[in-house]
Amino acid sequence: MSNPSACAEESFHLLNAAAKLHWRGQGDTWTAARDRAAVDAGITPAQAERLQKNWRTMKFPNGDVYRLLRNKYAYLCSWIENDAERMEREAREIEETNATLGGHHSVAQGLARAAKGAEREMR
Repeated sequence: MSNPSACAEESFHLLNAAAKLHWRGQGDTWTAARDRAAVDAGITPAQAERLQKNWRTMKFPNGDVYRLLRNKYAYLCSWIENDAERMEREAREIEETNATLGGHHSVAQGLARAAKGAEREMR
């Protein structure tokens, strides 16, 4: 058995990372999560299944599959980083406001308020 190509292996790992985000917990199946991740990335469930089953023996995976999975992963990473930066900025603003007003609110309370605000924005 030959070693998988680097592109096939990376595509497989990208698909798995996306499927983890789409897995809904108990009662859901990995196949359903993988298929939702595939559609979200712009590939078909059949392409995702082929990648999952054959990545170890693929010499050349479909370039569009690789590109779409990689683009989706990069998008998710930047979305998470931007959200984290926004929360850090809000936490600093809360701390500065509390320091200016002489408030005795804890940083944890401020972060909880910021998280609730972020939750409302996502809905």
